[in-house]
Amino acid sequence: MKRLIIYLLVLPIILISCKTVGSMSAIQPKSGTIDLPTKGEFRIWQKTVHPAFTVTLTNPSATQSCEIYKVTEEGNEKWINPSLLAGTTLTVRIPANGHLFIKNFNPNILTIKYTVN
Repeated sequence: MKRLIIYLLVLPIILISCKTVGSMSAIQPKSGTIDLPTKGEFRIWQKTVHPAFTVTLTNPSATQSCEIYKVTEEGNEKWINPSLLAGTTLTVRIPANGHLFIKNFNPNILTIKYTVN
C-alpha cells in the first residue's frame, strides 16, 4: 500500500517534468539580417514555441547603435546593458518561448546580423 501511494505521487511529477516546450526547428532561419525601421522597433520569435537558446547579434554600422531587450514568455522585458553598440557583437540568451525586442532610435534604417547558436 505504501509503494502504491509513492508511485501515485511520483508519476505525476515525472509526467509534468517531461512536458514538451517546443524544438529548435521553430527557429528558422538560423542566421540572417534584421532591418530595423527608422526610429522604430522589431520583435523576433514572438509567439513561437521553442526551448531556450542563444543568439549572436552583430552591428556592422560604424555610427549607429540600438537597444536590445530579452522578453520572457510572460511578457517581462529585461534591458541588455550595454546594448548593441556601433561595430560590436553581442550574445544574448533567449528564454524558453521568449523573444527578442530591438529598438532603433536612429533617423536611419539599421541592419543587424544574427546567428542562432
